[in-house]
Amino acid sequence: MKGLKLALAVLTLVSLVSANLPNVQANSFTLQPLNKGLTFQATVFPSYENNWAGRFSCNNCNPFVGDQPCYKALPLLCISNRMTATRPYHTIAVPYTPFAVTDGGYYDGWTGGVFTTTLPVRGNDITSYKVGDDLCKGYFGMNSRFAKFSDGRYMQYMNDDPQKTWSLWDWNKTKQGGWNMWGYFNHRYRGRAWVWIDNQPHGNCGQ
Repeated sequence: MKGLKLALAVLTLVSLVSANLPNVQANSFTLQPLNKGLTFQATVFPSYENNWAGRFSCNNCNPFVGDQPCYKALPLLCISNRMTATRPYHTIAVPYTPFAVTDGGYYDGWTGGVFTTTLPVRGNDITSYKVGDDLCKGYFGMNSRFAKFSDGRYMQYMNDDPQKTWSLWDWNKTKQGGWNMWGYFNHRYRGRAWVWIDNQPHGNCGQ
C-alpha cells in the first residue's frame, strides 16, 4: 500500500512539473545554410616555358555560392601593379573556350601584374571588397588590390599568329575574362586563396 501511495505521489509531482515547462516543438529551429566564399588556387607555377608567368585558377571553385566555408582562414590573393606589364607568351586552354572567343583567351586572361598572398584571414572577416582591398594595400602597398574573379584580360585571337604578346599587346583592346588568370608570382603558396566576385550576391563571404 505504501508503495502504491509513493508511486501516485511521484506521478502527481511529474505532472505538475511538466505543466510548468515551456512547450518546445521538435521542429522549432531550422539549420542555417553554411556561408561560403570564392577562392582560386595556383595551378601553374612560373616556368621557362611560360616566360616565368604563372596561373591562378577556379579549379572547382563556385563563383555563384562560394566554395570554401567562411569560418576558414585562408590567404587573400592580391595583385600588384595590375594591367602594367604587357603579356608574355603563356599557354592557354584552347579546348575550353566559349564560342565567341575562338582561341581560348577568355579562360586564360593576363592580369599584367604580380600575384602576392597575405597571411591567412577568416572569410567571415572579409565583410566587403574594401576590407579585403585594404588588407592587400596594407601588406603590399597602394599599387596592390584584392584580386577579382574577372581580373584576367584577353584580346581576340590572342594566341594566333602573330601572337598578341609584348609589343602587340594592347590594353585598350582587351576585355574582362574569367575562371583563370595569369601573372608573375611573388610567393610560393600553392593552396587556395580568397578572391572576390562582383554581381554575385551569394559568391562572397561578406555578402
